[in-house]
Amino acid sequence: MGTRPEVSVVIPFRNASAWLPQTLASLQSQSGVEAELIAVDDGSSDASAALVQRLWSHHPWPLRLLRLDGVGVSRARNQGWHASQAPLVAFLDADDLMLPGRLADQRALLMAEQQWSHCLCGWVRLDAAGRPLVEVRPWLEGAGFSPAEAFRHKAVLPSAWMLRRQALEAVGGFDPALAHAEDVDLLLRLALAGQRGTWLRRIGCGYRVHAGSASRHVQSQAHSLLWVVDRQLRRLPTTPAAQALAREQRYTTRAWAGWKAWTGGDRPLAQELWSTSLGMSPLSPARTWLHLAENAGRSSRREGVTFTPELLLHDPVWRRLESKLLLRWLRPEPGERLVRRLRADLLKELGEPADGSPWWPPRLRTQLSGEDPLRDLRAQVLSWSARLIGEPESSDSELAQDLAGLLRQWLAVVWPEDRRASQRILEESLAIAPQPQALRALARLERHDHPLGARALEQLAAAAELAAPAGPNAQKPPPPAMPAAAFWEREQGPPDRCLGPHCSACAERLLQDWRQEPLGPTSQRWYPPSQRQADPAFGVHRLSGGRCWIRSPANPWQLTHGLGVANGSGERMAALCRRYPQPWPTCPEPPQSLEPWPVDPPLQLRGRVLAVADLSAENHYHWLVDAVPRLGRALEQLADRGSLHDLTVWHNGGSGPVVRECLVDLLGLRPEQLIDAHLHRHIQAEELLVPDFAGRFAVPAAASVAWWQRTLQPVASQDGRVLWWWRGPGGWRRPVWGEAEALARFQELMPEQEVEVVDPAGMSLRRQAERIRSAALVVMPHGAGLANLLFARKGCRVLELCSRRYSPPYINGLAEHLQLDLIRCEQEMLTPKLYQNLLYEGPALEPLRLDPGRVAEALHHSLALPDKPNLQS
Repeated sequence: MGTRPEVSVVIPFRNASAWLPQTLASLQSQSGVEAELIAVDDGSSDASAALVQRLWSHHPWPLRLLRLDGVGVSRARNQGWHASQAPLVAFLDADDLMLPGRLADQRALLMAEQQWSHCLCGWVRLDAAGRPLVEVRPWLEGAGFSPAEAFRHKAVLPSAWMLRRQALEAVGGFDPALAHAEDVDLLLRLALAGQRGTWLRRIGCGYRVHAGSASRHVQSQAHSLLWVVDRQLRRLPTTPAAQALAREQRYTTRAWAGWKAWTGGDRPLAQELWSTSLGMSPLSPARTWLHLAENAGRSSRREGVTFTPELLLHDPVWRRLESKLLLRWLRPEPGERLVRRLRADLLKELGEPADGSPWWPPRLRTQLSGEDPLRDLRAQVLSWSARLIGEPESSDSELAQDLAGLLRQWLAVVWPEDRRASQRILEESLAIAPQPQALRALARLERHDHPLGARALEQLAAAAELAAPAGPNAQKPPPPAMPAAAFWEREQGPPDRCLGPHCSACAERLLQDWRQEPLGPTSQRWYPPSQRQADPAFGVHRLSGGRCWIRSPANPWQLTHGLGVANGSGERMAALCRRYPQPWPTCPEPPQSLEPWPVDPPLQLRGRVLAVADLSAENHYHWLVDAVPRLGRALEQLADRGSLHDLTVWHNGGSGPVVRECLVDLLGLRPEQLIDAHLHRHIQAEELLVPDFAGRFAVPAAASVAWWQRTLQPVASQDGRVLWWWRGPGGWRRPVWGEAEALARFQELMPEQEVEVVDPAGMSLRRQAERIRSAALVVMPHGAGLANLLFARKGCRVLELCSRRYSPPYINGLAEHLQLDLIRCEQEMLTPKLYQNLLYEGPALEPLRLDPGRVAEALHHSLALPDKPNLQS
């Protein structure tokens, strides 16, 4: 062959005559590439070198045979690539196989994309006879080549690797001091050096596992891997994210090494590695235990190792590990340490003096609302918080026990509807002590996604009951009742990863085409994109024998969190079903699962039934933005086709005065035509009519805005007003603190400017619409009747006051469709972390604390602005 080779294939070997014929035959089967073979004899005492020469004698690719004196596989590979003539280097161990097309495909990928420094393919693990055990496709598990991906997965195999010679030169190749984990070491050094890698996403290599292979040297392999990973972790920067990765990897690497020792038959080493990993885990004790079990099962499947749950869970090594974990976990120190940390954090956030803070527990307790369905629980939390900071003083041990009790009460609140919050609360509770019932509840929660980990938790719960203190002086309260079955326990698919409206990343992507103009240091003016989203198609679906249901509200606020629709054949209609979490349009992982079928049989209804239940329609905002225009537009379409006199309407808005005003006064429906979905949550109709949703959730379509404008037609009594839409401090759902102080501060700045305070409580919807229609500028804390902006005049200026922790861009959709002049002023005071997790259910419920100076300045800027120019970007 006269041309310069494109690829140099390096095969190191030592006494490999049993494997070389198959290995070389697999290499000779490669086509579509010009290559050379560099065979490195690392001190063989058999006839391996002569065998290579004989088997290769008739192949057109040149052979270079290097002879070394047993210097080790790392130095042998380095000698091989140093002697290469090609710009690309592929490695192949003497007992492995190269599957057809691997060389040509990897070469083509690297030559076509100069950004890649190296490329790995998938591999199939083989037994000594060459029979396949399991295929390994690391990219399916998220393995990659960034530093974080390389550390987390360590997915590398020399016989599946092709690298640019320049990349090897840049990092120095394999570390000759290493007999094991030298491939992981090189992978990590490439990642840390910024050398980018990629996958050839197919199986291209056969990796043989046999008694003489390097992977069988369990103890030396484990210690080498731990040393390599620790050495490279020390090179990470000191940023919090990098150090969190380092803590995670020191634990997970040791956990994997423990599994490797266990499957390799070295029980003492497995015991040592698993035991020490417990103290290194950055996870909670319960999550650590679940991870150890799942890691053992997953690693066994990945490497084709015989495995059953009983093999692990009944093994004496595992049972001793169980006892050690419980012995450490049952001590009072973990709960007391947690209490001390919570105390220090709360005192720091309260500031000096603590009783001068708006977050001082006794002050908060006086502000609890009698309408709050969780008032008693919040009062207990605040009493505990007062004791935490010494009013009155309690022991840390007592506080830890009482904290576990509070968390159990919160679990009962969130379990029926919120899997993610239930998981968080259980892990926080289990950080205090291994309560058997909490372990069993966590096992239930994890049973679908982590079945082996769930079994390990159930076994741990049984062991915890036996290990609990006994005797006449032991404090053993009766075990709390297990939570009732939740709807999500009936689901078969993976849990939703979407965070819904709380996802700041999706909200930022949604607003990336909006332009912001700073108005001083406290507020921004927002300009919508020039291209508006077209309205979705809207029609009414006729389903003979169709069924519709809402999930029985199991939350204290009695809000609908899921609804389903099915046709007469029993097929759920995905486009007509909704459930939380509702994603923003920019969500990369929108929920795929549909609302589960209800357990109770349906109410059978004759005739035509228009079903318009929607998520949170019991809430003022969602009733006006989502539910009513959907119903109104559907009625218009149906009226064009005939009489509505015999129509029945199934809705979930409730029976409040605004709901009655919409249904009876505005839409002309008779009370006897209405069915309350809360009384009949599951219906089946002779002819079920289900309209499309009027727009994306919580954002009105242009047609819905137009429908409201022509239906209500509010008449302003006076134009040009400046209105402050009052929310007040007394509500239990996102109260607003400091409105009066902010108004007073503004009056000091501009005493001549009149600001009219509007408290919509008790006002009819028409009256609210007329007041908002009269405004030239509306100051509106987030949640203070935001939906009333549907009735604002075009160009109305709106100053929204929002929290840094909760500011979903609902108002941006209203502003875009209504052409409002939007200004937002973010408030900086945050809820103390203890209260975020223990006093409130989430950011949407936390108080909005206004900074009077900040708000007054933003209002001053808003009034001083000229009319908004046409500067849409």
